[in-house]
Amino acid sequence: MLRPSRSHQDFQLFVTEQLRIHYFEKDLQGTVLLYHLELAKVWVTDLTPVYHILAHQYSKRGSSARNPVDLFRSLLLMELTHAKSVDDWVKTMRAHPIWAIYSGFSPDDVPGVGTFYDFQSRLWLADSPHLSSKVRKPKRKPKKGKKKGEKAPLRKPGIVGRLISRFLKHPPAHKTQPHDLLQQIFKECFVLPSAELGLLGDPENLRIAGDGSSVRTGASRYGKMICFCREQNIFNCQCARHYSDPDASWGWDSYREEYYYGRGIYAFTAADSPYDLPVYLNLFKAERHDSVAFIPSFFELIRLYPDFKFRDCLLDSAHDAYGIYKLLHQYDIGAIIDLNQRNTGNISCKDDISFTKDGIPVCSGGYIMSYNGYCYDRQRHKWRCPKTRKKWNITCYNPCSTKDYGRVFYTYEQDNLRFFTRIPRNSVQWKAAYKRRTSVERFFKRLKEDYHLESRGKIRSSRAWYIRTFLASMCLHIDAWVKHQELDMTVLIKQWADNSNLIAA
Repeated sequence: MLRPSRSHQDFQLFVTEQLRIHYFEKDLQGTVLLYHLELAKVWVTDLTPVYHILAHQYSKRGSSARNPVDLFRSLLLMELTHAKSVDDWVKTMRAHPIWAIYSGFSPDDVPGVGTFYDFQSRLWLADSPHLSSKVRKPKRKPKKGKKKGEKAPLRKPGIVGRLISRFLKHPPAHKTQPHDLLQQIFKECFVLPSAELGLLGDPENLRIAGDGSSVRTGASRYGKMICFCREQNIFNCQCARHYSDPDASWGWDSYREEYYYGRGIYAFTAADSPYDLPVYLNLFKAERHDSVAFIPSFFELIRLYPDFKFRDCLLDSAHDAYGIYKLLHQYDIGAIIDLNQRNTGNISCKDDISFTKDGIPVCSGGYIMSYNGYCYDRQRHKWRCPKTRKKWNITCYNPCSTKDYGRVFYTYEQDNLRFFTRIPRNSVQWKAAYKRRTSVERFFKRLKEDYHLESRGKIRSSRAWYIRTFLASMCLHIDAWVKHQELDMTVLIKQWADNSNLIAA
């Protein structure tokens, strides 16, 4: 049974009172000043919606349970301070009361390790921390043979187009996922407040960047043999084994140019955000291609944020599939996708116009035509004779048109969604927009390097991977809030200390 929730203002009053009792009255304000940045982060983070999101996970009878808001705040602090495990974090709170106070606990009433693990199970809408059975047959590491800088090929060619055609005819209905509560907390407590602060860009004209990244598991790739083959001198058997992380698989890391054993993270970030903030993330098997992981992630993004208007979607060459262009066009979202050089294709035209590899028209004289704007009412690009551009200094002895205005040619977006994109390929506008795609890569960098997602602790279960990944992403939003608001708690801490000294005097 849950106790009545307290507001964020009540939490702030609790922190002020506890710091006065345990630090200011004992003349230990130097310790509070040492951790002023962490205080600022919990001070601005209103987690009140967590109570209502998780209320149905608790029984209405029985003894009173811990406030889920305080437990969740404590997990965020554990991530902010880079604690390796829950066990270490509980020891830290009991040894240093300031962390218990920042979490919302009294220093003499710190929850035990079991309470935190029980709370994590409430964040996960599944009976098991794994998504598949622990016992399965071993999978060998794939053979080498990829070229330098090459993306992983699709295991089933044409799967992207088939999936998208099916989903456009019959939009997928949302099925309850084990991580739905984390996704809801992430949306209501972090993404929407960041949007209100203007940290994501214009919600009515939002550009998103999507990509996948690799994360290596802390479990063994070999598994534990449960058969009796070794007793029979058979050491290379293919019998089923016990795996501590059964959801991990082999995948190709194109950045490090190596195979890895673990998972893949797919994320969408706000491309116009100055802090590269994520708006959606999910985990998939490492063997799943980025273009395939994009499809369910995109539909979930649209479902989660019906009030956002997405203008453009920025993707790398791994997403260069015609089905993705078709999907984005269906939702009136501009596709800014790099071309895959293995699938450049050819563009033909009934007229005497040819095209470059980027889809730019070339006149019969062999010159690139001049771009003259996009007609939104007819969804077409207008191109004029290159002679009309005086700065180009082009001389043509066989002009296509005798008129002073020159020849005009139109390319329609629906004729070839891949080449005739809403923003012309290789144009100044296209290059400027595509540069913002790296925001999703900087987001992955912060997850792995700033919050040590792979190296801090050996994570094995899917539940632990989801919780750690979402917590680290939430911390990025908190960091942006403190930096954007230029919140300096040192002035407030000194004021509290002076008031405590006056009362004591």
